Amino acid sequence: MRRSLGDGWWIELASGWVRDGVKDGVTTWRAPGHTLRVVPGSPWRCADGADIIASLDADLPPNPTAKVGEGGRDGIGHRAAWLYRQDGDVRFSLYGYTFVGATYLETVFTGADSADLGWAFDAWRSVTIRRQWPDEVSPGSRGPR
Repeated sequence: MRRSLGDGWWIELASGWVRDGVKDGVTTWRAPGHTLRVVPGSPWRCADGADIIASLDADLPPNPTAKVGEGGRDGIGHRAAWLYRQDGDVRFSLYGYTFVGATYLETVFTGADSADLGWAFDAWRSVTIRRQWPDEVSPGSRGPR
């Protein structure tokens, strides 16, 4: 199902996901064995893509298992992600960033099963930005399926 993340950002999540609330600007979604945190990024001024990625990399935990960068489509400039395995009780974390112009959205996916990463990568790649979907009711509504 397409779900609104606010400010025109949308994501595809299975029907079991429930919005858990907002605290300090961070929206949390939960499904059995999975968590998603959504953090709107600050606009970047006077920086190119390489500078932005280097800045994000410096702020993330050290020693990721993998780093992924992809070109964008459908209005997305590019995507970048850092994957971590075995972080305390969490078996994996995927820090995903989706960039549009000088703005970005941070999505952090965590799960208990490190063998099941497909859902996190699929959800991260499904993030889009549209200022208005047909028949949109409100920022907390579900967009068209």
